[in-house]
Amino acid sequence: MTTGEKIKYFRNMRGISQETLGQLSGINSATIKKYEYGIRNPKPDQLLKIANALGISINIFMDFDIETVSDVLSLLFKLDDQIDMKFEADKDDEGNFKPSTVKLSFKNNLINKKLCTYMKALEIRENMINTKDDYSEEEFNASLQRINENIEEIKQHLLDDNMVVSKGTDKLTVKIFPN
Repeated sequence: MTTGEKIKYFRNMRGISQETLGQLSGINSATIKKYEYGIRNPKPDQLLKIANALGISINIFMDFDIETVSDVLSLLFKLDDQIDMKFEADKDDEGNFKPSTVKLSFKNNLINKKLCTYMKALEIRENMINTKDDYSEEEFNASLQRINENIEEIKQHLLDDNMVVSKGTDKLTVKIFPN
């Protein structure tokens, strides 16, 4: 999804008009419309105002290029620094961790539940791919496209949650975004 599509998606999830989002964010509604249609891209300060008005994290709008081992590890280390994660792996006879058995999970049940929802959607897609021969090419392509669209919708819905999960947070806390 483009930035404009994400703005429109979360605005529609909130059931508010472009005018209302403009009022809440302090940005002209005509500018909101241009963002949503991809005519203009919001600058970081405008994007922060929109994210705050929608009550979502600005990180939802960020696209990360993750291409290298360093990219992956830096994100995992950052996550481990800030939230409670659990790393596990089986050991061989000499007591060394087996790389092929590495697993990670979160100590926060809400995150794990959301990941399970996402995993179920991926499983449905995988099952569809594995039964490709049961469908005509046209049926398969149309079904796969619908499944992929549903996965994107599920991902966006799962992101719509401001519960704080920082290390040391042991009770229900919701992040309130200032205007």
